[in-house]
Amino acid sequence: MKRFLSLVLLSFLSLSIFAQEVRVSIDTNAILIGEQVKVNINYQFPSDKQGYFPFLPDSLGPNLEIVERSNIDTSFNKGITRFFQELRVTAFDSGYFVLPAFSFGYKSELDSAIQIIVSDPHLINVFTVDADTTQPIKPLVGPMSEPYTLMEFLPWILFILALGALIFTAFYFYRKRQKKPLFKKEEPKIPADEKALDDLARLRLKKLWQVGKVKEYYSELTEIVRIYIEERFDVMAIEMTTHEILDGLEKHLINGEVMQKLKGSLELADLVKFAKANPTPLENDTCLNHGIDFVNETKQIEVETKGEEVVNVG
Repeated sequence: MKRFLSLVLLSFLSLSIFAQEVRVSIDTNAILIGEQVKVNINYQFPSDKQGYFPFLPDSLGPNLEIVERSNIDTSFNKGITRFFQELRVTAFDSGYFVLPAFSFGYKSELDSAIQIIVSDPHLINVFTVDADTTQPIKPLVGPMSEPYTLMEFLPWILFILALGALIFTAFYFYRKRQKKPLFKKEEPKIPADEKALDDLARLRLKKLWQVGKVKEYYSELTEIVRIYIEERFDVMAIEMTTHEILDGLEKHLINGEVMQKLKGSLELADLVKFAKANPTPLENDTCLNHGIDFVNETKQIEVETKGEEVVNVG
């Protein structure tokens, strides 16, 4: 019976010891200066105990440095808790360096004393790069330029798009506030003769000379005719005198009778504007009719030919 109890106790102690285990492994024990060693740390203990993972500073002694570390991963399986962490260690000097032993701990809830487990140290051999001292020392290589990527241009592209949208929005609300369309639609150009005949018809309906506004009547009449001449014959009639207008129209070979009507109307209008004439009602009406005749006789006529060509007649 005592032998049986001894075997049970021994088995229990063996399982308890086996449940606490630390394994620190490295992927290589020989590197060049600046290369990295991957260090895997595995620590397991019974889940009914509280485990302690060591705090590892960035420097593991005078020559080994931790350049990267993962988070401590925790897992549970069949009453065993496992801690795992991966380190990347490097050295910047050559020689034999010791990866030190790490201390881990655990304790039970009923026991205030912490039991310590220490890992095995590892020797790492760091080699220097062989240099050919017979060769001349080469100059330092400057920074190498890399091609630009889309992500580098993306902030500028977004800035330009945002600025364009801001300008468009401001312009839109400005035009809306002015009660104008955002984009002004180009109106079809009215032919010079149609515009002149419409203006002359409206002038007749105003009946200016009938109410004593003779000067205003002749001013509007000559302005309508001058604008028509400028648009139809490309003669700067608005800024010219009557004599200059007649001279400018000579090269266009206009019918002589029509030219005489135009000359008479413009000269009478000049006399009225300078208060040197007081025309009769018949003269007033005749001047407007002469303006209408001049427009009708000289208007641009489009004639279709077999080749779809347009010929100007005037």
